[in-house]
Formats: sequence, structure tokens, C-alpha cells
Amino acid sequence: MTERPPARNWHLIISIVLSALAVLYFLTQSLTLGIFCLLDILTAQGDLTQAITTGLLTWASILGGILLLPILLLSIYRLREQPIPAWLDTNRKVVPKVVMWLIFAWPIVVFIGWLVAGSPKAAAFLLGPINIIAAGLPVLWMYNAAQWKLKAGSQFRKWQVFGFSFAATPILISIVELVVLLSLGLVVLLWVSFKISIDPSFEHTVVYLFTKVQLVGDDLEAAIRLFESYLLQPSILFWMAAIFCGIIPIIEEICKPLVLWFLVGRNITEREGFIGGVLCGAGFALMENVLYATAFSTAEDWLFVTIGRGGTSVLHMLASGLVGWGLAKSWQKGKWGFQIFTILAAISLHGFWNLFALFSGIAPIYLYGLETTIWQDLVFYVPLVVLLIVYAVCLFLIRRHFVKKQLSEQTNDIFGSDSH
Repeated sequence: MTERPPARNWHLIISIVLSALAVLYFLTQSLTLGIFCLLDILTAQGDLTQAITTGLLTWASILGGILLLPILLLSIYRLREQPIPAWLDTNRKVVPKVVMWLIFAWPIVVFIGWLVAGSPKAAAFLLGPINIIAAGLPVLWMYNAAQWKLKAGSQFRKWQVFGFSFAATPILISIVELVVLLSLGLVVLLWVSFKISIDPSFEHTVVYLFTKVQLVGDDLEAAIRLFESYLLQPSILFWMAAIFCGIIPIIEEICKPLVLWFLVGRNITEREGFIGGVLCGAGFALMENVLYATAFSTAEDWLFVTIGRGGTSVLHMLASGLVGWGLAKSWQKGKWGFQIFTILAAISLHGFWNLFALFSGIAPIYLYGLETTIWQDLVFYVPLVVLLIVYAVCLFLIRRHFVKKQLSEQTNDIFGSDSH
């Protein structure tokens, strides 16, 4: 009669199976997209837009496979009860120090990416890896700074939290947001139908706009010109703000730390909850950063998106870190009031960020129309930069709080052991 493996091993076996399937999926996807990218390059007649997009997605898939590989390897080593090899150990003291200096390479990488994005032929081959580095460095640096000198759980658990937040959470959030937006779209469609039934002239306006949209096709600038007068109406602005500053932040801040709920019953500390939440935000932010850059149309678009998403990474890590802190405190001490506060704080921080981002995008159009200069656009990003600084300071203050608390615990342990 064969012995059943210990219950603790089933967790590792499941981890091995899921991570292996995920790695295989990403690598297969990267191979498929890579073939399509080459076909797009070979068959393109001067327009390499599709090839560039496919190339960026190919490298995003390669990144997914690489980042999930440590979970697979760590699971195997733990199942075999073998020590982690040095090359896989990110807890070595030299690693955080190296990461802290890497941020100085970010402006150089972004500048090179901007030059490459301006040349379609070069972008089709080179922009993919550059985009990954440009999107990943701010996330890596900010996470490293947020958990500097903090002891917060095992390396294996951290990789699991990050991997789930990178690979699964964005998909889940996209599905939830799509369902909500489709529901809102259905409400709008019912309202339009009702409006047409009581106001026949409104039907002519709808038909006119629909015909114009068909004529415009994929020309985004022409579409914006067509709807410019409608987009700037107070009622439209209100609903845009309600969606981007209310509904989306609520969905994302509730769903982003979802993986932390699997740690219920493991008695994680508040420090571990905070770092776990920061990791959730880091994984989600990295996937968002990489994918957002695939939608650029000019080199300036890629530059603005890359720099802007670097700032958004701070928001995601701070907000999810707060929720993770609240979860750990509520599980450990029953402080559910603090949990509610951290969730509301995270939603508010996200809502304010989206509000300022919406303002920076709409205000120049309202004042100058679509023909704005880069400097005119930059002026309206100043409030967002100020908010970024405030959020970064908040993240470091929370880290400082936990560093002091950790030192206090270590001091108590020393004096406690001396008393015995």
C-alpha cells in the first residue's frame, strides 16, 4: 500500500503544475506571435504598424514566461527540500543595492526607446525588449525602495503573489471592467432609444454621427474632432469622471490584492500584508505598463505613455499596499474598521489620480483645441507630477513606520532573550 504524500506537498504540487502550464502558455504564445511578427514584416508594404504591435506583444509574452519561471523552480526545490541556488536567491544583500542604482539607467533607456520608436524598421525589431526594460525599471526600483531592509515573508510566497498579480489579476480585472462597461453601455443604449421615441430630431443626430464614424474609420484624431463638442459637455464630463474616477478605481482596488486572501489563516504580520500588497500592485502595474505601450501611434505617444505609466506604478503599489496592510491587521487583530479605511483610502488615491489624468488630457483640448504643442500639454501634467511626489512620500513614510516597528521588535527580542 503506497503512502499518501504529506498534505503540505499538495500545495507545492499544485504550484508546480499551474506555474508550468503558465510558463508553457506564455512561451507558446510568444512563439506564435513571433511568427506572425516576422510575417507582418515580410509582407508589409511600407506600413510596419502591425508588425511593431505584434513585436511588442511577443516580448510581453516572453517576459511573462521568464517571470513565472522562478515560481516553478522554487516550487520544485521546496518539494525536494533542497536549498535555493545562489543565482535564484533574490534575498542576497547585493541585489537591493544593485537595483537602487539601476534607476539611473531608466532615462537613457527611455531616450533610446523614443529614438527607436521614431524609426518603424528599427522599432519592429528592437522596441520590444527596450519597452520591457523601460516599463519594468520604475516598478522594480519602487518595489525595492518600498521594502528596503524590511523582513516580510518567504521569497517563495513573494514570487507567488507577484506572479498571480502579473499574470492572472489583470485578466480578471479586465473581465470585470468589461462586464460593467457593457452593462453601462446597455443603459446608454436604452436611454438613446427612449430619447429617440420622445424626440424625433435626436434620431437624425444619432444617424448623422453614426454615418460620420463609419467614414472616419481608424482615424482617431478625426473621431475626436467629430465628438469634440459633445465630449466637452458638462453631463458627458460628469459621466466620464464617474467611470474613470469612481467605478474603475473601485473595481481595481478591490480585485488587485485578491491573491492575498489565499493567505487567510497563515497569521501574516502587518508588515507582510503591506509588502504583499505592494507586490500585488507591482505585478499589475508591470503588465499594464508593458501592454499600454503597444497602442502608441507616434514616438511621442510612446514617450508620454512610458513616462506616465512609470508614475502610475507608484499609485498601484501604494494603494494595494494599504489594502494589504488593512487585510493583515484585520486578520491578526480584528481591526475591520482599519480595513475599511484602507480600502476607501486606496480607492480615493486611485480616483484622484485618474481625475488629474483626465484633467490633463481634456483641459488642453478645451482651451486650445486639438492643435496643442508639447509644452502646452506638459503644463497640465504639473498637478499629476505633484500628486506623484505626494504618493511616493506616503509610500516611504509607511515603509519608515514598519522599519521602526521592526527595529523595536528586534530590540524586544534581544532584551527578552537576555532576561532568560
